Amino acid sequence: MDVFLAVAGSPDISDDVKRSYYQEYSGQLKALGVSLSQTSDIALIVAITGGSENEIMANARQYNIIVAWPHYNSLPSALEAAAALRDSGRYTKVIALSAPKAHLGDGVIKILRLMELIKAGTPRFGLIGSPNPWLVSSNMSLVTTDQITIDESLAGLDINAGLVDARLLLRGAVSSEYDERQIAPATAYARRLLDIARSRGWDGLTLGCWCFDIGSIKRRGWTPCISLALLNQMGMPAACEGDMRALYSMYVLSKLAGGPAWMSNVNYAEGDLLVLTHDGAPPAMAEEYSIVRRSITNAPAAIRARFPTGITVTLLRVSADLKKALLLKGITIEPERVEACATQIGVKLVVGTARDVIEAGLGNHLAFVLDDVYEEARDYLIHLGARVIP
Repeated sequence: MDVFLAVAGSPDISDDVKRSYYQEYSGQLKALGVSLSQTSDIALIVAITGGSENEIMANARQYNIIVAWPHYNSLPSALEAAAALRDSGRYTKVIALSAPKAHLGDGVIKILRLMELIKAGTPRFGLIGSPNPWLVSSNMSLVTTDQITIDESLAGLDINAGLVDARLLLRGAVSSEYDERQIAPATAYARRLLDIARSRGWDGLTLGCWCFDIGSIKRRGWTPCISLALLNQMGMPAACEGDMRALYSMYVLSKLAGGPAWMSNVNYAEGDLLVLTHDGAPPAMAEEYSIVRRSITNAPAAIRARFPTGITVTLLRVSADLKKALLLKGITIEPERVEACATQIGVKLVVGTARDVIEAGLGNHLAFVLDDVYEEARDYLIHLGARVIP
């Protein structure tokens, strides 16, 4: 991730003053892992005083972050220039700091991720097999889809190639009903799917799972629940059951958060409380986890994850045409367990209500990340023309 850095001020501000601000913010950006580049199409412009408008305009790129503060008419100047840049079709965000040379904070990283997501355009997704038969509201019309069969995805699968990942997974678990050789097919399949996705240029994938297909489970002896959970941890958004809407939602959230997303069934929705369930989760998202039998079929294997409480969570579900999106924010709580999948997460909503979930009309699966990317997700969805609920 790189940006073009500039300092803008009124005409009477000396070069030495501008240089000191440049050194301050170049150091901050480098400490955040951001590189400086004269050729970047993203500009971070520090407006140090009023009267900076013309210099801001002169240094602007297609994507712009203007940094300002309450003193010396810095913020008024930034707001004026930002309006002009937006009028000219250039994407612009203003960061209002508390004081000159105040720290940018991690918020600038989320804005840069947002800009990179916008620049990426329409994602290319892989569909392996077909959506599971119970998914009647999972299609998307505005993504590029490349479809292969499940048999193609399994061709050449080397179980031994999954032993190292299986060993690591078991080492991190508090308990397991299976040994590494029983887990190895699922971990090897995760690596196999990652190779396929990279070779075919996919930005994410979804799999029509054989999790309830008794014949397939008897023939193969395992289910891909762990495979998909690990793929998200490897940086490849991967949704269960062939659900494209869940995949797109996970893709957006994971790109904005810079970490894994997951998806869940909505099993309880009342007032400001949700209980979400699924047979697995990326282990990196869990406070602790166990390897257990898959629900109903008792096949190997699922991840029973226990999520940390008191963490901000952002949740998303988009419509098929991206004209509507359910976007929620909450705090993780210990769930009141229900009779459902192995992994369960409780959410106390602070933006949105259970009523919004029920009445949005967008289907079942909610994608989520354990991070506050609500504002960035909202900006992205509005940029696409979506109506954000609530």
